[in-house]
Amino acid sequence: MPAAEFAKYDLTSRSAKNHRKQIREALKFRPATRADEDQLIVWLADEVCPVELVEDRQRDALLVECWARKIEPPGRIDRILTAAQSRAEKAFCTRTIERLGQVCTVRLLALVAEGNEDGTALLASLKRDPGAVGLDSLLTEITKLNDVSRPTSSDGT
Repeated sequence: MPAAEFAKYDLTSRSAKNHRKQIREALKFRPATRADEDQLIVWLADEVCPVELVEDRQRDALLVECWARKIEPPGRIDRILTAAQSRAEKAFCTRTIERLGQVCTVRLLALVAEGNEDGTALLASLKRDPGAVGLDSLLTEITKLNDVSRPTSSDGT
């Protein structure tokens, strides 16, 4: 069938729905369920996202997995990808924090905790642009250096 003819085919018609059903039956595929989506999210987060960061490749891996499981690709692929990426990021952060140990974790949290004179976190303060060169900006940058080089107390903070 020429591609131009296929473009005229109404994919929302009753005939199209019937044709999709016939194709699924012939290929022994089935529509994806919510449980399939949840399983695909777990699979993507555990197997693909930790080793593949490019979203298009994650999408390709998802489609290959759908083919292998003989399920029709879900209509909510973007939601599945986003949920899997979020789950993988949370797992990565949890593993990283567990490996760092308590002292290092406390110091990292101190970097993002609100606490200096203007109420911003130390990390936000460090990232702030120094502005025009002058005595005030020089003193501000010296204060930042002192804040970073300040030794930690015995409780790890």
